[in-house]
Amino acid sequence: MECQNNFWPWFSEDEYKSRYARIRAAMAEKGLEALILHGIGGYLGNEPAQPNVVYITSFAAMVQTYVVFPLEGEPTVFVTWGNHLRNARRMTPLKDVRAGGMARTPLRVAERLGEIGVDGKKVGIVGAMHWANINLPYDHHIAITEALPKTGFEYVTEWFEDLRLIKSEEEMEYVRRGVAMTDAVYDVLVRATRPGARPCDLHNLVMQTAQGMDGKIPFGHIGRTPMKNPEMSYAHEFALTTPIEMGDVVMTEIAVGYGGYFGKIWGTYFMGDPTPEYEEMFQLGQKSYRELHAAIKPGLSGADIAHHCVDTITAGGYKPKSSVFGWSNYNSKPEIRTVDGEVSGTDFVFAKNQCMNVIGWPVTEDESAGIWIGDTSAITDDGIENLQKYPLDEIYVVT
Repeated sequence: MECQNNFWPWFSEDEYKSRYARIRAAMAEKGLEALILHGIGGYLGNEPAQPNVVYITSFAAMVQTYVVFPLEGEPTVFVTWGNHLRNARRMTPLKDVRAGGMARTPLRVAERLGEIGVDGKKVGIVGAMHWANINLPYDHHIAITEALPKTGFEYVTEWFEDLRLIKSEEEMEYVRRGVAMTDAVYDVLVRATRPGARPCDLHNLVMQTAQGMDGKIPFGHIGRTPMKNPEMSYAHEFALTTPIEMGDVVMTEIAVGYGGYFGKIWGTYFMGDPTPEYEEMFQLGQKSYRELHAAIKPGLSGADIAHHCVDTITAGGYKPKSSVFGWSNYNSKPEIRTVDGEVSGTDFVFAKNQCMNVIGWPVTEDESAGIWIGDTSAITDDGIENLQKYPLDEIYVVT
């Protein structure tokens, strides 16, 4: 069947065979007869945000999706409503697509596991997202496990996400397309920023521009605050209606994607010349950001580069929040950042074709002011490549 899906354009047959074989080899090693994957809608854009499900199905249903992925045989996708079944069968390359029946969906999942024959065996449960600790709803967990009392169940979300950290070449092509869209949308956003523009209107422009490119967007954080009396060091999750004025600093976190793979720009720019404090913070963020890029190499661990998240900004008299976060098909490892004076993620090891955000991010001690400079990058044979082409690490002034 030809792909009719512009949310998650299909990969080649070889790509699916390769990822399924890799997952099944890991399942066999772990003693898992099947996986239950659960996805639930989230974020604030036009993309359902169910990356673990989508990795198997190239599809996610409205509200929630279940997938039963057996050690042998055809995976099964469950959509919530029977009215959506015909459409779902056109969206996914998988052959076995069934209606869950709203509240009955967990029981249908259990029935499918019974068809596979999981009595006395072990089933892994993959939640929506390890990073956010989103797993099965409690009543769903009870319904499935009570229906299969002889089956062992184990939550394996982190294990599953580790299997997809290193991107294939086909996945990297999708990442690069999402990154290029992010650059283009961010450029439109910056050019449209002027005194009197409301952040909520700029957010609408971001959404419209992305959709006009056939891009999908999980969120578009845009915030402003006056540089002389600031109260923001993180872009606003919900863009507000207060108009932008000269003398403001604007912070954004913009992500646009293709096929479920996203770029992201953590951008800061200024309405008029930055104040001395903001110029100093930008220079410290710029230096920390560039130091991280120079330091990261395959084979190194988070511990090897952790001091670059801290030293420069601390020496400059500011609180360090510089980070390296896993990113492409939503949040993943690593999570290398400063928390209560300690850097997390120090055991993570960098490897080729892992994708991540690299962010220079100084803030004041009370976090009332700050700037950030961040991109989407990929580990290469001998370092890290900033995939974003927009010149984020230079001061941009709206005049």
